[in-house]
Amino acid sequence: MKKLILFCFAIILSLGWNSCGKDNSSNDNIVVYKIPVDIAARYVAMAFCNASAGINSHLENAAAFTAQGHGSFDTSFTVKKLDSAAAVKYQYQVVYTLARLTTLPPKVTFDYTANGSFSSDAIQSQDEQTGNNWQFTTLDQSQLTLNGSGTDGGQQYALLEKVFFTSDITYTLQNVMIDKLTCIAASGTGQITIRGSGPGGVAYSYSGTLTFNGNRKAELILGGSTFYINLSTGSITK
Repeated sequence: MKKLILFCFAIILSLGWNSCGKDNSSNDNIVVYKIPVDIAARYVAMAFCNASAGINSHLENAAAFTAQGHGSFDTSFTVKKLDSAAAVKYQYQVVYTLARLTTLPPKVTFDYTANGSFSSDAIQSQDEQTGNNWQFTTLDQSQLTLNGSGTDGGQQYALLEKVFFTSDITYTLQNVMIDKLTCIAASGTGQITIRGSGPGGVAYSYSGTLTFNGNRKAELILGGSTFYINLSTGSITK
């Protein structure tokens, strides 16, 4: 089933790039379209949210392993939600690596990769996520402190605008405070850059800051515009 889903999505992307890049006129003029910040922000929201098995879901998993005192491990598994009633469908192959270090003070390091795809009513995506050298400290406090970086990127389709685009997100998490009981980020920031290209190969690039506000809510300032994100669902408003 996974191979069929990914194969079909790849065909859609291929056909989309071939058809979206040209209009229907006889001279086959190439459509020039720069991906606007609203579409880029919409993808950032979906890339981070739990509903799509995004970055925040792995943050909460890593925090839970850390808070519960799990020892060092390497593991791989599949996460998926493909039932027809799901608002967001996804399937990812995931690899986790956690190391508990007896430094002074002690800390936990965490790395992960996730390869797969998701589909919502706003964005379809085939992508790869990484979390690189996430470090959890203040292990003896009521809140964990997380610092680290990562990436997310691939090929996407914006359903509302009917455009295909590529994306490459880089992020750096800074002093993200995570409640040890709920494993939900209460505060902290992520410095984010998203770049890529749209129809006609037109490049786009936006940078900004994601601020965790607790209760799976976040504020995203991207390219000078402010957005509010529900990290549970991926919904986004201005």
